[in-house]
Amino acid sequence: MTVGRPGDAAVAVVRIERPQVHNALNAALLRALGDEIAALGADGRTRAIVLTGSGQKAFSAGADLDELATLDAEAAHVVMRAGQEVIRRIERSPVPVIAAVNGLALGGGFELVLACSFAVVSRRAAFGLPESGLGLIPGYGGTQRLAKVVGPYVARHVMLTGERIDAERAYQLGLAVTPPTEPDELLAAALGIAETITARGPEACRAILDAVDRGRDMPLDAGLALETGLAALAIGGSESTEGVAAFKEKRAPKFEGLA
Repeated sequence: MTVGRPGDAAVAVVRIERPQVHNALNAALLRALGDEIAALGADGRTRAIVLTGSGQKAFSAGADLDELATLDAEAAHVVMRAGQEVIRRIERSPVPVIAAVNGLALGGGFELVLACSFAVVSRRAAFGLPESGLGLIPGYGGTQRLAKVVGPYVARHVMLTGERIDAERAYQLGLAVTPPTEPDELLAAALGIAETITARGPEACRAILDAVDRGRDMPLDAGLALETGLAALAIGGSESTEGVAAFKEKRAPKFEGLA
């Protein structure tokens, strides 16, 4: 795994680097990935994270099967829960995590994408949860998150058949937020979106991420109450004072350094 800051210093690029196994996720890599994204989210400098894989073959081909093959049910339960906790931490990042899907995102790799704030994809991207063909099931949240994005019918079909979703269909299903890019344009597209986000109020962005995450499984009235509380805090905060003033003065807002 490597971390860089190309262009905008407020944007970090985290790259999964195990090309010899198509960026498969073992326990050590998952822990390191979760720790790195948590550290970036808390450093006060990073306003957006782009997560991608090395090369153009794979974002991540999934969990490391060589590691899983050594586990009995009890040990597997420990490993699965630890992996779920890491992915949940990424999902709850206080700064947006943008998945730039450069190739195959299978099994745990797809589950990692589902936990990101949103995804942009290369034309070479493809998604799948092939575990049932190995006598397994998704273990890092795929059975829960995929249905929330594409609906239960499509989610069941993907998991029961192992059929892959290509980049264009991923966009049609809402798994990607923009049409597929050419492979060599993917990172620039993801960075462009990330840099757009960095120009907006950082506390407002945190509140939006929090509202969507916590409100997703609430009854509507509870979710609206959550939104009201967060919106009121935003209205009474220094960011909105600067943002509204900048709008009236027809200038770019300066959110840096506001308490």
